[in-house]
Amino acid sequence: MQTRYFKMRNQFSELFLSKGLNYAKSDMPLNGALHFFNFIPDKDLIELGKYVSEEMIESADFIDHGSKPKLQTWSILGKRIDYVRISPDHERALKKLLGFGVVSKSSSGEFPWIYHFISGYIISDSGLFCTLTLTAQTAYAISKYGDALLKNQYFPFYIAGSEGWLGATYYSEIQGGSDLGNNTTVAIKTGTGWTLRGSDKYFASDAGLADGAIVTAKVKEGYGVRNIGLFFVPALNLENKPNYEIRRLKEKLGTTAVPTGEVEFRDTIAFPLGNLNKGIYYAMEVLTISRIDDALAACGIARKALWEAYLYANERTSFGKKIIEHPLLRRDFIELESELEGSMFLSLFAAMKFSNSCNEEPPYSDSYNMARLLSHLSKNIAAETSTAITRYAMEIFGGIGFFEEFPIAKFHRDAIVTSIWEGTSNIQALDMLEAILKKKVHISLYKVLYDLLENIEDDKTKGRLKESIEEMKMDVDHLLLQSNVELYSKDILNMMGHMVASTLMFCISYSAKNHEDMESLLNMAEVYYQKNILKNSRLSEDLISNAGALKWMEKRN
Repeated sequence: MQTRYFKMRNQFSELFLSKGLNYAKSDMPLNGALHFFNFIPDKDLIELGKYVSEEMIESADFIDHGSKPKLQTWSILGKRIDYVRISPDHERALKKLLGFGVVSKSSSGEFPWIYHFISGYIISDSGLFCTLTLTAQTAYAISKYGDALLKNQYFPFYIAGSEGWLGATYYSEIQGGSDLGNNTTVAIKTGTGWTLRGSDKYFASDAGLADGAIVTAKVKEGYGVRNIGLFFVPALNLENKPNYEIRRLKEKLGTTAVPTGEVEFRDTIAFPLGNLNKGIYYAMEVLTISRIDDALAACGIARKALWEAYLYANERTSFGKKIIEHPLLRRDFIELESELEGSMFLSLFAAMKFSNSCNEEPPYSDSYNMARLLSHLSKNIAAETSTAITRYAMEIFGGIGFFEEFPIAKFHRDAIVTSIWEGTSNIQALDMLEAILKKKVHISLYKVLYDLLENIEDDKTKGRLKESIEEMKMDVDHLLLQSNVELYSKDILNMMGHMVASTLMFCISYSAKNHEDMESLLNMAEVYYQKNILKNSRLSEDLISNAGALKWMEKRN
């Protein structure tokens, strides 16, 4: 009898059932949305979907648990270097992701910005993708608002693919947070240019990795956002020495792969971006990219967690049958899937609107203001959805869902920050309210909703949605008349977000390529509509027990 011998091999698939999935090709709702938006993924996007599950998630999980970035302040010869050291695998992962064109394809103009945003959904790891978001923002700002020097000497580094530079945005300070008008960093005009001074950039993500950063600084004295200018600050000066100092790196609950530090400017060389009197407008425009990225990353994290939980539920036996066969658990999956699809469609819609209007400069048109409004709606809803789904995914795994030895807990830790980064839900509500009161952008939103209805071929569905839009309009208009409308801004934010998401869900359902996908998407659209628009907590058994609506998640490529 011949003896068989087995070689040790990578067994990450024993820890993570989704290994080998293609997060681009096999995600039916994503592809349904891309079909509706007339976007055809290229080869790199498809390969990215495969790389993320086969390699990137394992790298990200290992970085999170055993290979955190570390600040090396001094060289062995006593020279100040402020070098953030990452593992060779971490560096390879970033280069690999850059090589897929996640930054360069949109920054260079080869593809519209929607390409970058879709990449973010596929990647979605809050740590690794944060670095890419910050890099994309830096490239965007230089390309659009940089002078000839920046565009000729610095911008080419940011579209160099796998060897491209990394970026950052240093906005917030310890005393102000989201209140940029309270910044203390100042810009000083010198005989040869500009320098920055300030010691309070307290939430500086990508510090130590970034080759250059976009920075807010005061160009006039006094409190107020109109005193803020926007600058590009290279990490190294012309003498190849640190252009600013990194005081320390933070210990965080999640997003371990992106170093977040405290930055100090001491006569730091800086290059102004555009008209310094319009710095706050540029800063918020750049921030819109990360808000949309944040929304789509939140959706992508939720997708991975829910998909993994679904595969587990189809394998795990409890009380004599697969746990997916228990009606209550199946209901939970269907309701969570509907929330995820609504959040993802809304976030992609925001991404598309920004992609179509990002060539505008202040003062912006209704088209850009609509993209800005949608960024607030999508970030708010997607972050809440992601936190809820990733938490419940841990519950599906039972006790082992709480163990750090499996990847599922990391999804929840990383999802939590998506409601905080780039402005909390309250900040989103207040920024949205400003856009409504000053720009009347809610009126444009009503028109967008009515235009979307024309994509729905079923008259009964179209009629129901039209009635719901009319009711939402009345509710929003009523709240806007209140003496202290700020109290109700989050109510408005949620009402409008859910209405856009629900309408998109039906639009995308009816545009599906085949009947099976249409039936699945319509089931989720109806669940979402009943729960979030009609506020019906007692859904029909047909809707919440439809196992076929989840079948597409079964492992396939």
